[in-house]
Amino acid sequence: MTRIRTNTATTQGIVVGTAYVVRHPEPEGEPHVADSATDALSERTRFERALARAAEQLGELIGRSDVFSAHLAIAEDPMLRESVETKIEEGMTAERAVESSCAEISGMMEQLEDEYLRERATDVRDVCTRIRQALRGTEAANPFANLGPEAIVVADELTPSDTAMMDFSRIVGFVTRGGSTTSHVCIIARNQCVLAMVGVGDDIARIETGDRLILDGIRGEILIDPDPATEEHYRRRAREIETERLRLMDFGRLRAVTTDGRPVAVFANVANTDEVRTAIDAGADGIGLYRSEFLYMLHPDDYPDEQTQFEAYRAAAELCGERSLIIRTLDIGGDKALPYMHAPREENPFLGWRAVRISLSMPELFEAQIRALLRASAYGNVKIMFPMITSLDEFRRAREVVERCKAALGREGIAFNPAIETGIMVETPAAVLTADLLAAEADFFSIGTNDLTQYVMAADRTNPRVSHLYDTFNLSVLRSIRSVIDAGAEAGREVGMCGEFASDPLGTRLLLGLGLQEFSVNIGVIGSIKACILRQSYAACREFAARVLEAATEERIHALIAEEDREGTE
Repeated sequence: MTRIRTNTATTQGIVVGTAYVVRHPEPEGEPHVADSATDALSERTRFERALARAAEQLGELIGRSDVFSAHLAIAEDPMLRESVETKIEEGMTAERAVESSCAEISGMMEQLEDEYLRERATDVRDVCTRIRQALRGTEAANPFANLGPEAIVVADELTPSDTAMMDFSRIVGFVTRGGSTTSHVCIIARNQCVLAMVGVGDDIARIETGDRLILDGIRGEILIDPDPATEEHYRRRAREIETERLRLMDFGRLRAVTTDGRPVAVFANVANTDEVRTAIDAGADGIGLYRSEFLYMLHPDDYPDEQTQFEAYRAAAELCGERSLIIRTLDIGGDKALPYMHAPREENPFLGWRAVRISLSMPELFEAQIRALLRASAYGNVKIMFPMITSLDEFRRAREVVERCKAALGREGIAFNPAIETGIMVETPAAVLTADLLAAEADFFSIGTNDLTQYVMAADRTNPRVSHLYDTFNLSVLRSIRSVIDAGAEAGREVGMCGEFASDPLGTRLLLGLGLQEFSVNIGVIGSIKACILRQSYAACREFAARVLEAATEERIHALIAEEDREGTE
């Protein structure tokens, strides 16, 4: 038996199956040579036809996944077209020009600092492969047609086009050489409840088709050809984990109410329409955070236009129906960047030009998004949320843009919800300290604990030297949360939380005790958070929160949390 260590798994699960190794063929040799102006014209015509064919195929695939909308945008991107046409004019064949342009664009993206954007290089390569196939006049063969039961697909890279050909009823896991938790294969794996282990590196060459594999997402291990006793042990563990997962899924479908009758909403955090669908299926009461910036990140060369955004938001709104769909306006900067924005490098990006500050300084960009959001509000319960608000003046400026766009849409006769709610993410100390003023005008609050914690603690959460200071259970952070909840309650405003703290079962009792009534969590924990809420007495949670807020040290707070957790599981 051989073990491979990897630290990147999509879930804390275990699967047992048989390896199915996929090796994508290298591009075939070029059948055409462009050695004259006539040949260049011919090659350009061939490219145009192949591009149109690829776009047609992608249009047919859009219904399967949001990612194919992004692929269509890549295929239609002037940057790719112009690069290929220039290379054809320089004497390259269409095949070579596509291959060369693909290498340049994907290589540029792989040099970006943002992990999510680096992963989009896979999308560029996938689109270019589709164009090359159209140039050859061949359709992609399905390498997954002969999958056996309990298959674990092993590959250097798995593209959206690959996963579109898969029969997920036969697949239990993925293993890839590269990738991260933001890669397409991980997103698909989470949506399909399949365990993926990515970033395995050169060790992947040790796996052959037919090998028995165990993927242990808890320990971060891949076991190759285990003995029968080991395999049976892991099968028992896998069955136990699956039983618990299904039990929690059942809780996800229930309405979360404490034992003494206090109703609590459990929303989901999502990045696209596919995840909205998954969240609703998992029992989410609504969407508490739709991260609109991921739509921008899927476009490699320019901002998505109003129509593109509208179609994405409308699809999400239609899925939600009457449920709340809170869409956060563009939240870029800090640890997230857009390659085409060309923002100047900053010494302190988390304290710099980011989020609503960018939107307010780029009116055309902001208005395109607000118009798209307003138009989508005619199809569901859409709410607009502004990130990084630091003052009432800033909120008013953002809201003025909404009112200006409402007036314009009204003149144009375009439908929207005139009573659409506008709220803010409370993620800065400034917003905490003026929460009473903001609550008087904002329709709702959502506490963003990820940034709020690092700002309150003056500790960059991405800096390992000070990461020990980044603690959401710190008394300063907890008091900040309580004051925001209290300010919202006094003004009759809904207060939710969309930071990672809301997804932590260790914090559920405490947050309930602080008065939180809306949790917006990662899709995978909807059931476990609802199960925890259903076991709690609100009165007892209030008493527990009062004890925690009286603690003077982090050590004492963590001791109280651990003690309460033990009692809750006995």
